[in-house]
Order: sequence, then structure tokens, then C-alpha cells
Amino acid sequence: MLTNIVRSRFFQWLLFWGASFWLTLQIFSQTETIRMLDLIYVCLFHIPMIFAVHAHDQVLFKRLLLDRKFIGYGVSFFFLLGATYFIYLFSFNDLSVWIFPDYYFVALYEPIEIIGFSLVYIFVFQMIDIARNWFAQQQDIARLAQLEEENKKAELKALRSQVNPHFLFNSLNAIYSEALKKTDKAPNMILQLSDLLRYVLDQIGSDRAPLKDEIDYLSNYVEMQLMRLNDPSRITFKVDGKPGDLQIAPLLLINFVENCFKHADLQSDEGFIHIHISIQDNTLKFSAENSIPVNMYSQNQLRAGTGIENSKKRLELAYPNKFGLELSSDDLIFKTNLYMELT
Repeated sequence: MLTNIVRSRFFQWLLFWGASFWLTLQIFSQTETIRMLDLIYVCLFHIPMIFAVHAHDQVLFKRLLLDRKFIGYGVSFFFLLGATYFIYLFSFNDLSVWIFPDYYFVALYEPIEIIGFSLVYIFVFQMIDIARNWFAQQQDIARLAQLEEENKKAELKALRSQVNPHFLFNSLNAIYSEALKKTDKAPNMILQLSDLLRYVLDQIGSDRAPLKDEIDYLSNYVEMQLMRLNDPSRITFKVDGKPGDLQIAPLLLINFVENCFKHADLQSDEGFIHIHISIQDNTLKFSAENSIPVNMYSQNQLRAGTGIENSKKRLELAYPNKFGLELSSDDLIFKTNLYMELT
């Protein structure tokens, strides 16, 4: 509540005129002590100044100058200065006699002097008001940016939380398939899945993860998938370049890898999956190709997967203007090409 009072326009006006009253009282006082005459004189002096400042701010500046009505502003400003001088005369010649009959003021300022005072007050007040508005605008912009950043983090967190069940569902389907065949691969795949889930749980709340750990995670996932294949040679996973200290949004690439295994035609002799990751400087390039079963998946169906849409949204949020993604299919081959600028 105190903050709202301090930021209120009325409080700032009181502060400005309070400072002006104290300063002019020090200037106009002719003795070491402040007399009642000095207080009355300063009060009367401020009446025309208050009129000039607020008439200019509320009418001339906001309704004419800001609307680029320059001629109207110039004419009105001229009349404002004249009206200010007449109010000054009224304050000292008429108002003072009516309110303070026991006091008489001899020395009055000339018109040019009152106009000079008015110009100084108008200029100082308007500059302070412009600065105040600018700082308030910057604070609003900062609050809006902070709100957008918080919304962005919340959306990213929600998208990351979708990776875990999606990944788990696909992996359990693979293990279930091996269990139905009553092979010895299922127990090993469960252990492999346990290690993968440990990484998922460690990174699900993180904004960034070491690129090296992310690549190891993808490699372990591919190895788990290879366990259920009779001909693992049709699957290739290649990494060129060194991750170094590069960081990446965690669990971002797994959806593209999962998509390959989900839609690839690995039952036919021509079925294949080729995944290639290239690292050069701060740029990561991810490319993947997989065969498509005849008359089973159309290009539109492949693009509409939950995992791919999840990754697209995360890329847009985490790497705005720093990534490129192309999905295409031809000759029964689905292709994914992604590049990202990492830090």
C-alpha cells in the first residue's frame, strides 16, 4: 500500500510543490528567521505557478502537443502565459487584501519576470513528469517481460513433463513385445529402461543439460531398441564432433529418435533407420532418416505425432530464431533435419 501511495500522481505533485515551497521560501526570505509575511508571500506566489504548470500539463501538453496540434499549442501557450500574469496580479492585489487584510505587499514582479518564472516551472515540471512516465513505462515493460519469461518457463516445464509418459509408453510397448515372444531380451531391456528413466527424472526440471549427457542418453535408447532386432545393422547412430561444454535443453531430441523407431518399416528387408549428429563450434545438426511402411503412414500423419509437436513447441520457446527444422517424406523415406545454435 505504501508503494502505491508513493507512486501515485497526487503524492508526486505534493512532493514537487512542497520542494518548491521550501526552496522559494529560502530565496524570498529577507531575514535569518522565517516570518509570517514570508509564508504568505510564498503562498501567493505559488498560486499562478500552480495554475500555469497544471494547465500546461493537463491541457496544452497532453491534448495539443502530444496530438501534434502545434499551432493550437503555440497560441494556447501564449494565452496561458498572459493568464498566469493576471492571476499573479489578482493574487497579490485582490486575494491578499481579502484573505490577509493586515499585510500589504509593495514590490511586485514585472510581467517578463513572471513569464520567466512560469517558463522555468513548466519546463522543470514537464521534464520530471516525462522522466517519471518513462521510468514507469520501463517498469511495466520489465514486469511484462518477467511475466512472459515465467509463462515461457511454465510452458516449457509442462512440455518437458509430457516427455516422460510419452517415452515410457513407447519403451514399455517395446518391452511388452519382447515379453510376448518370451525372449531373454526383456529383462535386459528393463534394466536399460531403468537407466534411461533415471536420466529423465534427473533432467525433467532442468532448463539445460550437458550435450554430452544428452547424446549418451540417446545412444542408450538406441541400444535398448537394438536389443529387440534380429538385424541391428540396419540401424546406425553416428556422432561427429565433440560436445565439449555445450548445453542443450534436456530431452529435446528424444522425440525425433522415438519417431524413427515408431514409424520405421523394420519388418521388411529394406527397412532402416539412420541417425546422425554433427557438432561444429556452437552448432548442432541432427538428421534422421527412416523407411516408411507402404500404404500405412502418410506424410501428414507422420508430422502430426504428439512427440514431434512437443519438440516443435519446445524449440520455439527455448531457441527462438536459433533453430531450423525440416520434416519431409519421399520415396517411402521420412527425413528429419534440425540445426540449433547452442551455448
